[in-house]
Amino acid sequence: MPIRRHFTVILGLLCSLISVPLWADNPAPTGARPLDTPAIAAKAPDRVNLIAITRAGNRLVAVGEHGVIIYSDDNGQTWTQASVPVSVLLTAVGFATPTQGWAAGHYGVILHTSDAGATWQEQLNGIQANQLTLDAANQAVAQDPNSAAAQHALHRANIFVAAGADKPFLSVLAEDANDAIIVGGYRLAMKTTDGGKTWQDCSLHIGDPISQNLYDIATVGSNLYIAGEAGNVFVSTDGGNSFPMTIAPTDATMFGALATGDNGVLVFGVAGQAYRSDDNGKTWQVVKQFDSEANLLAARTLSSGAIAVANEAGVIYVSRDHAHSFTALPQAQPMAIFDFVPAENGDVIAVGNLGVLRIPAQDFSQN
Repeated sequence: MPIRRHFTVILGLLCSLISVPLWADNPAPTGARPLDTPAIAAKAPDRVNLIAITRAGNRLVAVGEHGVIIYSDDNGQTWTQASVPVSVLLTAVGFATPTQGWAAGHYGVILHTSDAGATWQEQLNGIQANQLTLDAANQAVAQDPNSAAAQHALHRANIFVAAGADKPFLSVLAEDANDAIIVGGYRLAMKTTDGGKTWQDCSLHIGDPISQNLYDIATVGSNLYIAGEAGNVFVSTDGGNSFPMTIAPTDATMFGALATGDNGVLVFGVAGQAYRSDDNGKTWQVVKQFDSEANLLAARTLSSGAIAVANEAGVIYVSRDHAHSFTALPQAQPMAIFDFVPAENGDVIAVGNLGVLRIPAQDFSQN
């Protein structure tokens, strides 16, 4: 499952102070550009700001600030920093197989690994992504010069090119070793069908004429869902060829989407708001059991089949009825939780503004 990357929330939380030096003695040189500078070596890589985490088989892989990617082969007890060619803020990671995966983030960066996250190679950056967006817009105009939508797409693409590599990717959907879709700010959307050898802009397939932020893309049954700004939810029933907008459940931003396990979907986001749909977004029901207005930032299906949702206040809510109702764990966690994932042994490994946090499996069985 991809990771939802709400960059306006994260940028504020990244300012949290940590009491010990986290970086090794080889900082980036003055004036170095993040796209040209390898990730900064961390003295304690599991204590830096980490934004997203996933599994590559039984390995755990997490990404975060300054290009840091770390991995663990012992259920999150110890971590190793990966070799990464950029030092940008990385906001999303996903694996299609135990070895093949993608990470993405700011400056329009897309990275790929073929060794389960130990080493990474750049496949795309924001300058190249902007050119792909322009190419797609020019093609749309060539096909229908009188189309107002095509002319608007061309205007948007020219703005992107003029602005440079300033837009973040926020979510990775790794479907298989060849196919992936990566979305982000300002309706930024790229797809590959050849393992990342080539990328194509697919933003014009998404039914948002305003080009608002796309925070998450997720598989729900045979469909694909995108959750975004202003309550926008898009559903593809044709394998990602088109993403028409559904009836918005709210005008509040939704940061993520998750399959509920009973052919439904849960979307969640700002101020503790969450909604369920059982009919591909035609109608939505409010999930009212959250007792906090803290933003809901991440959701996962646990090893037990239960669904867990976490917020920026460190509170985790658990549902055992396919996201119809939730109960909070008794103890809030000591950090903002940006993402989490169940490890092979059933423990939950969370990441956030203070790095990695291991939550024992029994904490969830007692809920």
